[in-house]
Amino acid sequence: MRRRTLSPPAPLLDPRLRATIGVAFSRGDAALSFASLLQAIVSGALIGCFYALMALGFSMVLGVSRTLNLAHGELVIVGGYIGYWLWAGSGLTPLWLVPVAAATLLPLGLLWQWLLRRVPEPRELNSLVVTFGLSLLLQTVIRALWQADYRLIADPMLTASLRIGLVSLNVGRLLAAATALLVVALLWLALRHTRWGRAVRATSLDAQAAALLGINVDGATRTTFLLAFALSGATGVLFATLHYIYPAAGVELTLMAIVLAIWAGVGRLRSVLAAGVALGVLEAIAVAWSGPRWRETAVALLLLGSLLARAGGLARGMAPHGGGHA
Repeated sequence: MRRRTLSPPAPLLDPRLRATIGVAFSRGDAALSFASLLQAIVSGALIGCFYALMALGFSMVLGVSRTLNLAHGELVIVGGYIGYWLWAGSGLTPLWLVPVAAATLLPLGLLWQWLLRRVPEPRELNSLVVTFGLSLLLQTVIRALWQADYRLIADPMLTASLRIGLVSLNVGRLLAAATALLVVALLWLALRHTRWGRAVRATSLDAQAAALLGINVDGATRTTFLLAFALSGATGVLFATLHYIYPAAGVELTLMAIVLAIWAGVGRLRSVLAAGVALGVLEAIAVAWSGPRWRETAVALLLLGSLLARAGGLARGMAPHGGGHA
């Protein structure tokens, strides 16, 4: 894969202002300049939009079925491997492979919905056990089909960069961010202005009451699973253009989805998007300030802090009248 070397930005700002900002974000004898801080914020916001897109499927399934899908990250990785396999074999632009990967995961959506609807109470706890086993199974299948080698869809169009002032923008991240914004907007409109959306919102609030009102709860849940798994497959292709994929890479993605679900609340689309952007920015600043070795540590600390701050907020989101899409 060819990498473009970016020249350092010209000092367009007052040196005294740059020095002041650098001192404010200093770490020992290394200062985080204004240009580096601005680059981290913009890059973090773009990758945060992708995080939100990745977490949408997890949040939607959690909202309608009250089940925690620990295999969510592995499903995204499966979509990434499918996209890589098709790209390597055909040479097509990855954009054409996104709907193919989305359609490929639809049968898995039906299988997951069939399995999780048979999970006994307490559904939240038992679903953890079931989906953890499914995640291990998917990792084994990935190793059997594609080995354990690292893969990357290194399409020249997506690895290119654009410079706007002090900031360098990766085309792949721009595409992922634009896709996330478009998907969130379309889903929000569908949930607000379609019969399916009203059925999903009612099911997420109280499935039993929705069934008594004549809403087809099973149909709404099944459609939500299909849509969530299609999103996972499509997200996997985009992820494979941004990061190397390997069989165990889904664990980190599942952690990201859980963090965003805790922050945003179950099924809240706009809140998931805002939380994804916030997480991406905080992660990028942590990496720029302290180095990439602290990336996973920062995410883990954010997860622990979110759990303590919310004091069971995720569980409240799954209780009757505690969820809902917004």
